[in-house]
Amino acid sequence: MITYKPLSELPVKEASEIWNRSFEGYMVQASMPLDRFIARASHLGLCMERSLACFVDGHPAGIVMNSFREVDGKKLAWNGGTAVAPEYRGKGIGLSMMERNSELYEELGIQRAYLEAISTNAAAIKLYERVGYTVIDRLLIMSAEGTLADNAQESSDAYTVTRGQAGELRAVPFYRSGDVWQNDLPCIQDGECVLVYAGKEMVGYALFKRAFDPSGKPASITLFRCEAAPGHADVKGVIASALSEVYQPELAVRRSAFNIRASQEALVQSLEQLGLATSMEQVLMVRHYGN
Repeated sequence: MITYKPLSELPVKEASEIWNRSFEGYMVQASMPLDRFIARASHLGLCMERSLACFVDGHPAGIVMNSFREVDGKKLAWNGGTAVAPEYRGKGIGLSMMERNSELYEELGIQRAYLEAISTNAAAIKLYERVGYTVIDRLLIMSAEGTLADNAQESSDAYTVTRGQAGELRAVPFYRSGDVWQNDLPCIQDGECVLVYAGKEMVGYALFKRAFDPSGKPASITLFRCEAAPGHADVKGVIASALSEVYQPELAVRRSAFNIRASQEALVQSLEQLGLATSMEQVLMVRHYGN
């Protein structure tokens, strides 16, 4: 018999153990210690009251974690992790979980639901398609080590760039909350931004985070978003100016770009020219509900 409980009804240590057990043997390392499980839930806004633990005959069998937002009057949901424990895989448990999760979304009046799946995980993608999700883009995780001096495109004198805090992007007239859940401001509140201007006109931005070593020197830089104003004639120039300020080419640090939409061809090309290579690819999927 398959039953479900909200994660909020379980001790957090038990919820963490179900997560780790469900992701055992997964194609990427997803298990984590208790403190990281708690930190991840907080950082991504995962709702324990509306995330589900699945049980088969009383034994933990799987997990689904959810996050929710309202954007432009629309109720949105994001599946922040779905997995089935090894001994229950291939028995229809994943389908049951996704169907129960869809019922939950309908109860909450969700209008759009998003998730990501590793591009090579054909079984998971097929499952999500079976319950109504469709692939709308590919997401690239890219990285490079060391300096970028030999690869960096010079920023154009036509632009000036300023640095600020992530929250300042709320004032950018063409910033839109996107479909890539983890790359949006609610998840990057402690990040930084750069703003690109042509004269007094704002023509581009980037959203990123830096990490520092024990001596206070930059150790890594991760890009989440970089866009030129819609219709701008020099998209590549704007992006090059933004990336030069974000990545500081002369620094010997690890540089990453997380969940970059493959459809942003100018940005992907610029990142590749800087020497960043794709290490993993996901598909971005959405399901529309009839509310």
